[in-house]
Amino acid sequence: MAVPSHHVPVMSFLSRLRRTRATDLRVHTLKDNYNLTTGQYARCVSLVEGIQRLYDGAADYVDRRGLDRAVALAANEWAGIVPTAGLKLRTAYNDINYLRLSAPFIGFHLPILDRLDRRRFPGDGGEAFVTELATSIPDGIGEIHAKRFNVAERLAHLVPEYQRFVENVPSRYIVAAPRMFGEMGLEMGVVVNPDTIMCQSRINGLLAGGVIDKLWSDIARRGRARVLEVGPGYGALAYALKSIFKDQLEYIVVDLPSSLYYSALYLSASRDGDGCHLLEPGGKVPERFDYLFVANYLLDEFVADLGPIDLAMNTMSFPEMSEAQVRSYAETFRQLLRPDGVVFDENGVFLPHHVDSDAVLAAVFPYHKRVASVLAIDRNWQSVWSTRYIGEIFDKSDAALNRSD
Repeated sequence: MAVPSHHVPVMSFLSRLRRTRATDLRVHTLKDNYNLTTGQYARCVSLVEGIQRLYDGAADYVDRRGLDRAVALAANEWAGIVPTAGLKLRTAYNDINYLRLSAPFIGFHLPILDRLDRRRFPGDGGEAFVTELATSIPDGIGEIHAKRFNVAERLAHLVPEYQRFVENVPSRYIVAAPRMFGEMGLEMGVVVNPDTIMCQSRINGLLAGGVIDKLWSDIARRGRARVLEVGPGYGALAYALKSIFKDQLEYIVVDLPSSLYYSALYLSASRDGDGCHLLEPGGKVPERFDYLFVANYLLDEFVADLGPIDLAMNTMSFPEMSEAQVRSYAETFRQLLRPDGVVFDENGVFLPHHVDSDAVLAAVFPYHKRVASVLAIDRNWQSVWSTRYIGEIFDKSDAALNRSD
């Protein structure tokens, strides 16, 4: 049985949210989470062992098949983050059970409820605490954390921001993260922290850009839809979309093995492994699946069997790759997408070494729409791309946000 996601009736949620003030905040702490059972933990360890094999065998596989190392292995920003060899993925119970504590994919460090590059709470020893947890997560981390950090105090500033993000969003599209893996934040009917707000902004962009409406249309015509996401972080957006479309959506997750570790554990454990598959060299793409986890360098082997797909996505990692890698993914998207399929991306050039992924995508996809909304905040840099003009995408704005549930 899948772990419950703890959704709440949304009319009561929104009415409660509108009345919420920083002075009467409740919090969801490390001690409030669902802990993995012995059986669930064993399945997670088995999954990590498979991902470790993918990591350990990457360089040899790439060389044997004559693939371009500059495309198949970590490059640009990630070359300095992920070593080609020698990385040992963590398998201790606490490391997996509190997975979210070591997954700062948007720069927000959940253990200290703060960023390290732009500190809201400097001088609190946060840097040392993050370093300590990078080695191992001690028993009693819930009590240790409660003594060191006040969740309500650190996240109170999010209340008005979050209220703006969800004010005009239909109830079924409000992001609710599973209360496990060390999730933490404000208790506002759902757990709220910068990670969940970021995920909500992406759902808002998919709504405002007409992509979610299009997926519903695809499902109405064919019974199901298929999504491929490159670089899903710890899996927040994948979980949110599966919560919306449920068994009608098949989801392919593509990433470096070192990062696939996070999303595969998060998404697989949230379903107790049901419908979840890790591809390994020489394997086979299942006819049906809920989540399919694919190491990036295996795309060449399996690309003929992964499609057709209805939606391809990348959020905030194309610029960190090399231009050759972004170009390779763009071509793979074009190969896999149905004729009326679309690409949703959320990227920008923020640092000198970042790749202009817009320029790369524009060379492959002639039709482009910058997402904009007057009803929902989508605070990032979101676009929809396609190989042909699709009226339900390009002729509409905020369609899904003009309807009640």
